[in-house]
Amino acid sequence: MAAPVPQFQTFISVKEFRELVQKTYEKEIAEDEKIDARDLQRFNENDDYTLRFIQHGQHGTTFDQERALRLFKASMEWRKRHNVYDISTSEFPAEFITRQALFFKNQDRHNNPLLHIAVRKLDKSKDDKEAVKRFLTYTFEEHLRQHPEQKIVLVFDMSETGLSHMDYELVKFIIASAQHFYPRLLAYMLIFKMPWLLTAAWKLIKTWLPPEADQFIKFVDEKSIQDYIAPDQLSEAMGGTARYD
Repeated sequence: MAAPVPQFQTFISVKEFRELVQKTYEKEIAEDEKIDARDLQRFNENDDYTLRFIQHGQHGTTFDQERALRLFKASMEWRKRHNVYDISTSEFPAEFITRQALFFKNQDRHNNPLLHIAVRKLDKSKDDKEAVKRFLTYTFEEHLRQHPEQKIVLVFDMSETGLSHMDYELVKFIIASAQHFYPRLLAYMLIFKMPWLLTAAWKLIKTWLPPEADQFIKFVDEKSIQDYIAPDQLSEAMGGTARYD
């Protein structure tokens, strides 16, 4: 069976952390240049969203106030800089949807939604990298707005992939998003059927991750993936019984 998803106890209240943010970034908030007022409103009104920043600052039985505050600032400024609040499907060609290189489908054994990335359907030499990254941001953003309390499982389907599909820049962006822009959104990551040819690539990628990230990354095949995802939630291509049409 899969290990339980790591849980976090809160050592500072939502109200206290909001007051701390207001006091620390009073000037930035008042100037309204680096923080979108709509993002700040969500932070001040949605407890589940605020908790993500609090949990990021937790280490064992202590709360790292400076770490949580740095994340808040980095996330809010990034969102404002890239106009994340106004992102919509109208920015993307229909092919981004129909290609199904990136899509939500079914749940893991802990009822976390599965976000699939079919790496073989990406082509780093042809795809507009900035558009792909923005589409990924849109996907994260939509989930967070609809389910602010939910984490997700990222399923990297590496079957039938080669060097032409492996985009380090995109992978780094995904890692940065999970670490700095969408705190505590990622429950864990499954790497399905890693080709031997790309093993060295993932060793490099692991150097970009914090030490605690190891517990969140699982390399799986058709058999071991069922420790995390029940067969009826898993596609036939991955050894399950669900139809992914």
